[in-house]
Amino acid sequence: MTNINSIVWNYIDGRTEIKKTLLARLINASALARKIAEDESLEGSMDAIMSAIRRYEGSREKASFYKRIYDLFGKARVSAKTRLASILVRKNDETRRKVESIYSGAGLRRDSTLRIFELTNYIKIIADEENLGQIRDMFSRGDIENVEKDLGEITINYNDDITKIPGVFALVSNEMALNDISIIDSMICHREHIILMGEESLEKALKITLNLARTHRRHPSGAG
Repeated sequence: MTNINSIVWNYIDGRTEIKKTLLARLINASALARKIAEDESLEGSMDAIMSAIRRYEGSREKASFYKRIYDLFGKARVSAKTRLASILVRKNDETRRKVESIYSGAGLRRDSTLRIFELTNYIKIIADEENLGQIRDMFSRGDIENVEKDLGEITINYNDDITKIPGVFALVSNEMALNDISIIDSMICHREHIILMGEESLEKALKITLNLARTHRRHPSGAG
C-alpha cells in the first residue's frame, strides 16, 4: 500500500497539469486512476490507487503549498519585450575584458536591454536587436559561437523574494513545456523571473503566464 501511494504521488507531482486540476477538484479521479494503472503497470490495484489519489486531494500541505505559489502569480506584474538578440561567445580572459567594455563601448541608451550570463565555458549576451551589430563587432569571428535573432522575453516581478520559495521555477517551466514552448534561457534573481524564447512563441507564453494569475483566483479557498 505504501509503495503504491508513493508511486501515485510521484506520478501526480511530475505532471503539473494533473496536479493543478486535481487540487482544484477539476479532474475525474476514476479516470486518473485508470490512467495511472495503465502507465505504471498497476492493473489490479485500482482501490489502492484511488485511495492514494484521495489522500493527495485531501492533503492540506500540498494544497497550501500550491496556493502560496498561485497567490504569488496573482500579485505579480508581467511585462514582455520583443526584438531581442543573443550572442554566445567563448569564455577566456580576452572575451571577458570585451564583455566588461560593452557598457561603455557599445553606445547603449539608459533604457537599452543588456543581460549577461557567464557560464563555465561561454558567456551569453542578450541585447536589443538594434544594438546587435555594435556588440558583435567588439568580438572576433573566432570568439563567437552562435548568434540568435527574433527573440522575445517575459519578465515576471513577484513582489517577493522567490529564491526562497521552491516550485516557482518548475511550475512556469512545466506550463511552457506542456504548451510546446521551448525556453531558450531563464533566470530567477530575487523578485524577478526572466524567460527568453523565440519571438513567435511570445504571445502564447504571455497568455500562459497571465492564466497562472487567473488560476490564483480560482484556487480553492479551503486550502492553506
